[in-house]
Amino acid sequence: MALLIGLALQLVLRPDSRRVVSELPWSVVLLTSGIMVYVGVLERTGTLKAIAEHLGGIDNTLLAVLAVPYLAAVFATVESSTVAVLGVVVPLAAAVLPHADSARFTVLLIAVRATIGAVAISPLHLGGGLILANTEEADAPRVFRRLMAWSVGAALVLPSALLVLPLATGL
Repeated sequence: MALLIGLALQLVLRPDSRRVVSELPWSVVLLTSGIMVYVGVLERTGTLKAIAEHLGGIDNTLLAVLAVPYLAAVFATVESSTVAVLGVVVPLAAAVLPHADSARFTVLLIAVRATIGAVAISPLHLGGGLILANTEEADAPRVFRRLMAWSVGAALVLPSALLVLPLATGL
């Protein structure tokens, strides 16, 4: 649908294609495309399934529950789609808590989703890439560093901070 809308706009507005192509943030396009290919390769080779199996085999439930938001944070930092990250992480969470009731599983998913949302500002993520694409060229390195610092900090701190939520529910 987006391609049809883009084609219609191209036909109606007739912008100068050389100018449009020269103004594209190619570094962001290539970075996002490369990361999407990388995550696709991880899925096709079964790496993510192997991680889920190993997480399901951890005897300490508390450690396994902590591992899920950390993995979500890592995936969300480099994956351009939050929905794709949830598609990868929800089966991991199900492998960690195969016999949990829906309330405990929901609490774990809330912790995972909060972590994913916080690190979605990463410059390697689509959201951060859009911010970088609209940043003045002189400010881009500074903005990149700040976005990266925020997303790495959130990825390191939030999963363990959000572990309080599952612990409070008796997970």
